Amino acid sequence: MTLLGTRRRYALCLLTNNIDTEKKKEPSWLRLSDIKMNRPKPTTLRRPSAAKPSGHPPPGDFIALGSKSQGGETKAPAVLLKPASTSLPADRKRETSSTLPSSSGLSSLTKRPKLSTTPPVSALVRLADVAAVDKRAISPSIKEPSVIPIEVSPAVLLDEIEAAESEGNDDRIEGLLCGAVKQLKMNRAKPDITLYLSLMFLAKIRPNVFATEGIIEALCSLLRRDASINFKAKGNSLVSVLACNLLMAAYEDDENWPEIFVKVYIEDSLGERIWVDSSHCKNFVDNIQTAFGTKMPPKSMLLQADTGRSGGDLSAGSSPHPSTPDEDDSQTELLIAEEKLSPEDEGQIMPRYEELAESVEDYVLDVLRDQLNRRQPMDNVSRNLLRLLTATCGYKEARLMAVQRLEMWLQNPKLTRPAQDLLMSLCMNCNTQGSDDMEVISNLIKIRLKPKVLLNQYMLCVRSLLNANRDNLGTTVKLVIFNELSNARNPNNMQVLHTVLQHSPEQAPKFLAMVFQDLLTNKDDYLRASRALLREIIKQTKHEINFQSFCFGLMQERKETSYVDMEFKERFVIQVTDLLTVSMMLGITAQVKEAGIAWDKGDNKNLEGLRSFQNQIAAIQRDAVWWLHTVVPTISKVGAKDYVHCLHKVLFTEQPETYYKWDNWPPESDRNFFLRLCSEVPLLEDTLMRILVIGLSRDLPLGPADAMELADHLVKRAAGVQSDDLEVLKVERIQLIDAVLNLCTYHHPENIQLPAGYLQPSSVKQTLSGHTVYSVK
Repeated sequence: MTLLGTRRRYALCLLTNNIDTEKKKEPSWLRLSDIKMNRPKPTTLRRPSAAKPSGHPPPGDFIALGSKSQGGETKAPAVLLKPASTSLPADRKRETSSTLPSSSGLSSLTKRPKLSTTPPVSALVRLADVAAVDKRAISPSIKEPSVIPIEVSPAVLLDEIEAAESEGNDDRIEGLLCGAVKQLKMNRAKPDITLYLSLMFLAKIRPNVFATEGIIEALCSLLRRDASINFKAKGNSLVSVLACNLLMAAYEDDENWPEIFVKVYIEDSLGERIWVDSSHCKNFVDNIQTAFGTKMPPKSMLLQADTGRSGGDLSAGSSPHPSTPDEDDSQTELLIAEEKLSPEDEGQIMPRYEELAESVEDYVLDVLRDQLNRRQPMDNVSRNLLRLLTATCGYKEARLMAVQRLEMWLQNPKLTRPAQDLLMSLCMNCNTQGSDDMEVISNLIKIRLKPKVLLNQYMLCVRSLLNANRDNLGTTVKLVIFNELSNARNPNNMQVLHTVLQHSPEQAPKFLAMVFQDLLTNKDDYLRASRALLREIIKQTKHEINFQSFCFGLMQERKETSYVDMEFKERFVIQVTDLLTVSMMLGITAQVKEAGIAWDKGDNKNLEGLRSFQNQIAAIQRDAVWWLHTVVPTISKVGAKDYVHCLHKVLFTEQPETYYKWDNWPPESDRNFFLRLCSEVPLLEDTLMRILVIGLSRDLPLGPADAMELADHLVKRAAGVQSDDLEVLKVERIQLIDAVLNLCTYHHPENIQLPAGYLQPSSVKQTLSGHTVYSVK
């Protein structure tokens, strides 16, 4: 092999980016004059010897490979140097040959920096010149360390820093720390114990020395994956954990953190998750996550908690977590104890990115869009991407992007567990009630899950959704009912509704009633469908619904435009009345039916369920009479016939066929029994009093005689079910007697002509029970 060919091999070795992985002096075999043709090519190149100073690099973008003197052959490594000043000695310049890591690649050779003749400038000034770096890609957006490292022995690191501090040489302190970082980077698998303990001690007494941008860049480079290290073998995450805690110590009291922390977090989240999932970096990671505004589920609710330490996404073909599993397992109890013993750690978590919130959000969303829009089979979607989405669900756009693909991820066995965690995070952070979150809830309702384990987790997430925002309750109920009536009905609708009713037993029935009101305001007649839907809901929820709250919700007055301008107002009143009677009959459970049959046979044991049902019907009838008295007149001027029909129907004094004519329910075998159970109930004082007041009103179509007749019938019916354990009528207000006597007053017809003086008070007044009665001449 010729000398020229050997030099080409040497130059090619420079391009492999391995020159900065060793810090030993150049061995004798690296001299080109001594290279043997049959000598194996080394895997890494050493730094050139410091025997002779290197000259200026040749101009242009080429590497000189021609015949040169022995002293000029050491110039080749100078291509990768980044000198900052001519004031540094030659051997110091050559020590900087490893400042640029291997990720710089060929781009580092395209334009070589010139030797500077000015004094060294601070890292802040140097970083300001490169602030226009692209912020949207992952790795290219994270700048490499821009400070020239100064390597010293770990044993004298603290002494060197102390000496530089006494001289006021901040640049040397920065260089020494970057040199220490460089040594850690070259020995990730087995870092020098003296070195990292010295850095930990320095962070304890002087945390602010790590807060310069040059050191931040250097430490962040430790948080990135080093492609030169094979993580397939068992590794050590100590270097990354150390970098996280050094940065945490430097920025613990700072409210505004640099954006580069978010970028390295995103990169590790999508990659090996070396430190993102480490319990030793929890404070640092939690503070970074404040940028996303995400409410993270508790560890007890995260299914990936037991596998989070493994970190590696084996299904996606990535490497396992480099930390030793046995070591992590042995430290679990200690970490839990540390958390319990140091509650002040909670105070270290605070919003860190309020000033950069907009730029961070744009960056994160762009990364997520790029990952989700890649053309790849569903089986190749990384679980780490789902975990990143779980952490960024604080962004409404992220929630919307995730929910559109969530059902497919849940059905994929390789992604089921992180997808379930993502589902929980989506539900916990759906709290804005904007159009985006409305669409998110709509998509969540449409998710179809068959396995029981997935379905149970889904119901737990529905509960979290209801807790996230109080307005989510009404939205969820409405979307579930509309989906149930659609052609693409979800078979899980009733289970979701059951969960909602169990979560909010008082409020959920009212929102359900509002949905039924919306159905009845449609131009098309939805009464038959509403009756069937209501029966199905009661059946599937096993009667676990507050019937009184539901019926009271049906009677509420609505002020929306659709109700004010409703076309079929009289039909609406009549159909609401019908739903009230159906609801009352649907309250007859199997236990109530059995107790009613036993009561008919004279068995008075175990009647608690029957008595509770009777009192429930009495309360609903009281509310229904109030609705007809106060609300219905404001909705529409209902005709006299329809108004009286509605009043008699809710009191179960109407003809039997009016209760089942729409869909033949109740079935013929149970009709008479159901009607009798709903009619033989106590009569509340408010119900009786309001019926009498309706009879006294000139604006309502129930006349005094009809009101008295109805009141008489209700009192007699209630007296028929009198029992020792059931109070059927209790009157405490004397005004009821006044109303009865006033109804008994004779009122002449208003549309007839009477002779003059035919009707006038007599001079004689008769007093009866404190009431003045005038005789008629």
